[in-house]
Amino acid sequence: MRRTLSAALVSLGLAGSALAQAPTSPGAPAPAPAPADVGPPAASTTVLVARPPQLAMIVIEDLPERCTLLAKRTAVASLAQQLSARIALATCLSDARASALPLIDGQESVLALEQASEQAFAILDNVADVGDPAVKIMALRAKADLYTAMASRMAATVPPAASATPEAAALRDTRRQIVEGMVQPWRDRGRELHEAIVELGRKHPQLARNPVAQTAIRDSERVLAVPVATR
Repeated sequence: MRRTLSAALVSLGLAGSALAQAPTSPGAPAPAPAPADVGPPAASTTVLVARPPQLAMIVIEDLPERCTLLAKRTAVASLAQQLSARIALATCLSDARASALPLIDGQESVLALEQASEQAFAILDNVADVGDPAVKIMALRAKADLYTAMASRMAATVPPAASATPEAAALRDTRRQIVEGMVQPWRDRGRELHEAIVELGRKHPQLARNPVAQTAIRDSERVLAVPVATR
């Protein structure tokens, strides 16, 4: 009896094992594998590398002839000499192009002077971006001087009184006041540049050892000491 029961159990065990190892029928879908735990997606990282300002290219062939020698000096090996030459070149360009303009005491002459000085201002802005604080001061001073020169050219367009009568004098004074109103934005911008020069001197006390920068700073302080209403 015990042998019969044992045989039956063994038979059942073998049958169960055979069923467990039986292959899946061709029509039955295969069980899907458990998804792997890959974690959250990696965050993308963008690294921005700031490039230092670069000196803009100057095409000598596009410049007035009187300024070409200065333009050639901007290609020397020394960066300090390059920047100094560019400041001088900007002044030359503005003066050369403005001198060729047939100016009158009207708004069209204001626009013509601004267009004639566009490249000069762009060169000075570029120098200020590339140079150290001392060079930046010199570039800002050159810009302020350009605005002063432009305002002086416009002031000179007002013709003298046609006669010695009070009416002629009053007419000339009226025209002069109109021109002053046209160039006031230039005077305001020049004053802002002098303020920026003085502020640079305060932020960089080491400039006290630079005689050129100190001269420019003192000149700007004298300009700012004059009340605006009396200028």
